[in-house]
Amino acid sequence: MKKIAFLLCSALFVISCQNEVNPYLNRTQKSIEVLQRWYNNKTGLYETTSWWNAANAITVLCDYSRITGDMKYMAIVDNTFETCKQFEVQMPDTSENWICTNFINDYYDDEGWWLLAWIEAYDITGDVKYLQMSQTIFDDLILGWDSVCGGGIYWKKPNIGKAAVQNELFMLSALRLYQRSPGKITEGLSYLQWADKCWEWFQQTGMISANYLIENGLDENCEPSSGRYYTYNQGMILSAMVEFSKIKNDNSYLELAKKIAASTMTHLVYESGILKDPTEPKPNGDAVQFKGIFMRHLSYLYKHSESPEMEHFIHHQVEALWNRARNPKTGEIGAIWNEPFDQADAARQTSAIDALNAALSLGKR
Repeated sequence: MKKIAFLLCSALFVISCQNEVNPYLNRTQKSIEVLQRWYNNKTGLYETTSWWNAANAITVLCDYSRITGDMKYMAIVDNTFETCKQFEVQMPDTSENWICTNFINDYYDDEGWWLLAWIEAYDITGDVKYLQMSQTIFDDLILGWDSVCGGGIYWKKPNIGKAAVQNELFMLSALRLYQRSPGKITEGLSYLQWADKCWEWFQQTGMISANYLIENGLDENCEPSSGRYYTYNQGMILSAMVEFSKIKNDNSYLELAKKIAASTMTHLVYESGILKDPTEPKPNGDAVQFKGIFMRHLSYLYKHSESPEMEHFIHHQVEALWNRARNPKTGEIGAIWNEPFDQADAARQTSAIDALNAALSLGKR
């Protein structure tokens, strides 16, 4: 009888924990269902948004699958992989259309988003084709590295602009590839050596400001563009620092990440404490994606720091976007989480799902 009572209590405890662990599960599921209304099975992409945004939409599907164990969207992920690895880029004159092969195009940052998405797909499925694709993309990213401004990879081919975004992506990609292929050498260096090389360069550029915010990039004189603090740049570096800390068993990387996160949560917010990208109130089709990317990487840092401030911040964002920025009739979520719903598209929805995934991954209110 005591054993039965114990099992009953244990079962009730598990049910209670499940309810506590997944307070945002229903919201996330509904928001993904809305996102998928824009998915075009034939093209493998999302209507209303562009190429790099689609990589982030695929990433949020992977994140949801990893967090919940629900694999129903992985067929979508695979469809995009197979359909878009030979992608026809539409030009004004259709006779000038060209084929983008293996997710390699004119923009190194675009390539980085796809690379990280396929690493996640590999982690979930174990299918080596995703890892091999990530390695193929990285081989192209390396071609963007030269000695101008002391190093770093360019934003656009051929040799146009050096900024934070593509170098943060390069660094994080190198670290995550090293964790999965530690012995692989490409262009004479291991993935970790490429990450170290990029981080050594990044630190000396001045793109990490005195108040621990990441500047957007470098000007033609290799000087940082002061005061342009986009939220996604504050995010990606957090995960890179976490990976460095894990690989090198060095908490100084983690401490830097905490300072960048704290500065972002202090300075890039409205008075209400809701995250604010500098492009608001009129963000373009790229900028509507930025805040979700920060939230994705903040949640990864939280897992390795368990900061109460980060936990509160994540919950605060999700409550705002759900209760203020969402259209309750359609389930669509706008770009400015502090204000009423503005308009809908796949990038706005993806950004909100990034935040919802972040809250879902915390495991408790």
